[in-house]
Parts: sequence; C-alpha cells; structure tokens
Amino acid sequence: MATNHRRMRALSLVCSAALLALAAPLVAVAQAPQEWDGLQQRPSKSVKFLYVRPDASLEGYKRVRLEPLQVSFDKNWDPNRSRVGTNRLTSADFDRIKKTLADAFAKTSAQELAKGGYEVVSESGPDVLDVTPSVVDLYITAPDKPTAGRSTTYTADPGRMTLVAELRDSETGTILARAVDPQSARSSGTFQMSSSVASLGAANQIIARWAAALRNALDAANGKK
Repeated sequence: MATNHRRMRALSLVCSAALLALAAPLVAVAQAPQEWDGLQQRPSKSVKFLYVRPDASLEGYKRVRLEPLQVSFDKNWDPNRSRVGTNRLTSADFDRIKKTLADAFAKTSAQELAKGGYEVVSESGPDVLDVTPSVVDLYITAPDKPTAGRSTTYTADPGRMTLVAELRDSETGTILARAVDPQSARSSGTFQMSSSVASLGAANQIIARWAAALRNALDAANGKK
C-alpha cells in the first residue's frame, strides 16, 4: 500500500510538471480549446478555464488530500537584472519565496475547507479528493535585501500569478476536473511575501478565493447549497 501511495504521489508530481508547461500557452490564447486530455471545457463563475471529465461529479467527497503547492516564476521575471554583489537574490531567496507561498496556500486552503466541514488529510479513501495545485507565472518585485535582523520581504504591485489545479479520485487516480485561473492583485493591495505567512497580503486574498471556490463546488455537489 505504501509503495502504491509513493507511486501515485510521484505520478502526481509528473502530471504537475506537465501542467506547468501547458498552462501558460492556455492562458495566453484568446480562445481556449474545448477539450483537454479528454476533459470538456465548462463555463465557470469561479475560474477562467474549467475542464471537467464527462459525467464526473464531486458528490460524496468529504475530505481533501492537498498536495504541496508547486511554484514557478514568470519567464520575464528577473529581479537580479539591476542588482550586483550581495544585493542579488540567491537560490535560497527564490526557494524561500516558493516555500512562503506554498505554506500560505496549505494553511489558507485548510481554513477555507474547514468552513464547509472538509478535513485536509494525508491518506486516500473513498471519500477523499486529491487536489494537486500549482502556481505558474508568479511575478513579483523584490526590494533591496534587508540588513541583518530584519525579515526578507518581497512585494508585487500589482503582481500576478496563475493557479493550475487538478482534481482526482484519491483511490483510482481518475482525473475529475482541471482548473486554470490567472489572477492579479487588486490596485488596493500588493503581494507581500516575508518570513511571516501573515504578511502575504493580497496574495492570501487570492488564495482564499481559490480555496472558497473548491469549497463551494464540494458544497454544491453534496447538496449543501
């Protein structure tokens, strides 16, 4: 059982990497394809692009297994373009940005799902929905690196990122739906990423909207609305 679980998680990571490559061109096109890997595009008020397996339903799913958020930056994002010496961001800085966003995604998603009574779990089961999320084309601006004793802070105004999320049955691995949703920070907010997850600002608001969309979809499927 443990071996099968590891294989499924490895497959999930491979699928996530493939989605990262496919999502950017999908967001860029004016007319998205009507079919994607056997999934049919459906209208949605929550995300820009929603693809659903024919006859699939989220009915019966009471718990969620949320994979760690994978993050990739916008190809045009180059915060070191005008930086020299110790002011340049290092690979550790880039990793810290990714981890901060991933931690915030996990925390905020769990909080939003809990509002509907959906527990985030680590095991598979007949009532467990697998969710594999990725953020692509993350674009933020980073100020000068702080002096010793101050937390590293990254801001983006307006800032943007795109969610790619895949929903699967946790036992069979059958894909049920895929969502692609580009979002920008509102003019009244900025992306603020520091060592404190509480400092995510507008980015956290976007994450909360994504998590609420999933909760609402589960509520609708389970007759809670």
